[in-house]
Amino acid sequence: MAFRLRIALLSLATSGVLLIGFGIFFLATIQSVGLERVDREIRALAEGQLRGRSLGRRWENVERSLGFIYGETGASRLAIQMRDDAGRILFTSPTFPEEIADLSPPELAFRPSVRPLSGDDLLRSLDLDLDGRLSRSEFDGSPVAFAGFDSDGDGVLDRDEVGAAATRRQPPRQKESIFRTIETSTGTWRVGFLGNELVTLLVGIDLAELSAETSRFRRAFFVATPLALLGLALAGWWLANRALRPVALLTRTAEMVTAGALDRRVPVVATDHELRLLVDVINGMLARLERSFEQAVRFSSDAAHELQTPLTVLQGELDNAIQAAADGSEEQRNLSSLLEEVRRLKAVVHKLLLLARADAGRLDLQREPVDLSDLLESALEDVEAMAPGRRVEKAITPGVSVMADEDLLNRVLLNMASNAVRYGEPKGVIRFELAVEEEIVKFSLANSGPSIPPEDRERIFDRFYRVDASRDGRVGGSGLGLSLAREIARAHGGDLALGPDQPGTTIFVLTLPRSPSPPSSSGSHPGSH
Repeated sequence: MAFRLRIALLSLATSGVLLIGFGIFFLATIQSVGLERVDREIRALAEGQLRGRSLGRRWENVERSLGFIYGETGASRLAIQMRDDAGRILFTSPTFPEEIADLSPPELAFRPSVRPLSGDDLLRSLDLDLDGRLSRSEFDGSPVAFAGFDSDGDGVLDRDEVGAAATRRQPPRQKESIFRTIETSTGTWRVGFLGNELVTLLVGIDLAELSAETSRFRRAFFVATPLALLGLALAGWWLANRALRPVALLTRTAEMVTAGALDRRVPVVATDHELRLLVDVINGMLARLERSFEQAVRFSSDAAHELQTPLTVLQGELDNAIQAAADGSEEQRNLSSLLEEVRRLKAVVHKLLLLARADAGRLDLQREPVDLSDLLESALEDVEAMAPGRRVEKAITPGVSVMADEDLLNRVLLNMASNAVRYGEPKGVIRFELAVEEEIVKFSLANSGPSIPPEDRERIFDRFYRVDASRDGRVGGSGLGLSLAREIARAHGGDLALGPDQPGTTIFVLTLPRSPSPPSSSGSHPGSH
């Protein structure tokens, strides 16, 4: 999976989890806040009715008042039931669900309150003449209320009568309220259990309106969440591309770094400290590689150049010594063997010099139109001369021209042909095939013989590397021919590579860019020879 895709998916997963978690929390909060609002509404309806001591039939009036305030539709969502301290039902509204009407209310605890007003407290607060009794003018009740407390009719209230008045003036003690959500056949109800020392009041509100409101939020959330996730995915992809833009630039620069272009550097376009530091490190590494490579190339070139002169002198001296030695003598044979090794060493030095120039990008090419078909015909004749026992086949398209250095290109073809002769079977087949594919010229040279092992296919073009079968000294070669041939092909804008692995056959493929045909060309028609 691409790194930018992993970043986008990770950001989407993280944001999606947070979004879904927030949505669940938001919906739960809406539900909780809605229930708290319903509870406050229930408490507001009930607590004002629980402060008085008289019961009577005023709950019927309360229900009618609710219908006037909320309307008939709004009042239908309210249900009221009152029970006395013995549990007897004193009043039940018509809308009260049966499942709740038959429900036993929970035990309610009294609220903590201030000390009740006693008769002595009332007497001390109203007894202006400090005679221990209250006259009509001192008592703050109405004349009717005063007469109700004056049990002996003497026009004053004594201590016992004041105590009774204090008790009747004291509001009933309130109880703690409990709220529950109850499922019924008519819907879901929120029921509040409230009361005082005289009665217990059950007030229920149908939660259909709250459920509808919550459902609207839930539907909106389920519609908005996929759109938000899609937006987060696009934003994550955009951010990943933007964040990896400097990395893409590093990749393109690294792809352009070759042995001939080690002077390339990554431009400093990133503003982030970490990426700028990475760019500086890579540029420093490229600078060190360039210096090391230049030193290695310069050493190889200088060493090869310096070796050419003494080897040439040594070759001339050996030629003279061979001429001076007696014909057929042991000395002449030894000198001839030494001369052959010197010539081989000179060939190696020359190849090293060419490779050093190719590495430095200084391989001078004298490009001109070259008839590749004619060169292959000449190479084919050389193969027939080197291996008369081989069967040589050809399928060479005539008149195929390329822009190339003829000497260097001929070196590549001779190297391929000599390898086919050297490593092929004595009675095997060597096949030359030249074809044109659009603007590419493709030459394939196949020879029957042992296949190149898979572990050697990766290293066949390494310098001084030879497969195990060629290291026993029965075949010549320095291990530089294929490497040099590939460098020459690449210098011409083409390549040299191993062809498809086929049992009992080794194939090398040379590709070159095609050029217009030269004015005069000759060649053979495809066939076999």
